[in-house]
Amino acid sequence: MPLEPDRLVAMYRALAGSRLAEEAITDLNKQGVLRGHHSGLGHEAIGVAVGSAVRDDDCVQPSHRSGMMLAHARGGYSLREAVLSQFGKAPSAFGLGEGRPRTLTIVGLVGTWVPMSVGVAMADRLKGKDTVTVTFFGDGAANEGAVHEAMNFAGARRLPIVFLLENNGYAVSMPVSEATAAPDFAARAAGYGMPGVLVDGHDTIAMYEVVEEAIDRARRGQGPTLIEARILRWEAHAHGIADVRDEEELAAARRTDCVRNLRESLLAQGILSEEQAAAIEAECRAEIDAAVEEGRKPGPAPEAPPPLTADEAWRLTYAD
Repeated sequence: MPLEPDRLVAMYRALAGSRLAEEAITDLNKQGVLRGHHSGLGHEAIGVAVGSAVRDDDCVQPSHRSGMMLAHARGGYSLREAVLSQFGKAPSAFGLGEGRPRTLTIVGLVGTWVPMSVGVAMADRLKGKDTVTVTFFGDGAANEGAVHEAMNFAGARRLPIVFLLENNGYAVSMPVSEATAAPDFAARAAGYGMPGVLVDGHDTIAMYEVVEEAIDRARRGQGPTLIEARILRWEAHAHGIADVRDEEELAAARRTDCVRNLRESLLAQGILSEEQAAAIEAECRAEIDAAVEEGRKPGPAPEAPPPLTADEAWRLTYAD
């Protein structure tokens, strides 16, 4: 079903805002103001598409690159919070909290969160819910045994889960071509008894349509889908790690601009005017600039929240 103009404009607002916030966060890391960041520049369309497609009661396990964009597009997570979280002055996009959409936070060991996501999908099925779980991982994690086991189990049980693989071509510095002989990861889905879909991760609308179809399929009880989103990241794997790509590859990545592409498409269709687009961008930029200024202000460190009680930990982990 075609998206209504209001939805498309809302998606552009989330996309443009996410890009501007990510640019600010990435620049602050380059300046040494912040330290330790996996830049999501170039990945915005993936996060915004998923955030726009899921319900609040669906469970999403986001990635370290597109997680902020997803949380912002999903609602309830502002650009101000996205920036201030980097200074330790606001909650993270990956955290749990009362009243926030269901999120399964990422863990440090690559790929190990994917079986956890399968467990959430199975628990929701046993409870009779019509919710869907979406779990993210990259091309490096795709070769982990735990990921294969998780997809095999989900396929065998026809669980309501979508596996979203962000393939940016490199696992830190290892090219995909040196890590696996297969031309694409989506083809692996046949071995798990589920559809495999290859999509351009720079195309926001194509991403949304593929994700929406996979979520609808899972919600109807037809089982999981593996989506491989092909993407080119703009920055190195992480701040402080040398980028192994040559100048031609880096230039190609910068040419694949999901924000520019959606902007031009909406302008051509008459859904968005130049004045509206400029106003959206100015509003987002003002919010981000104010947050950066607030974050950089010296002052006492924010008080650490009190530790969770046993009851709170139980409810945040297991309760409906």
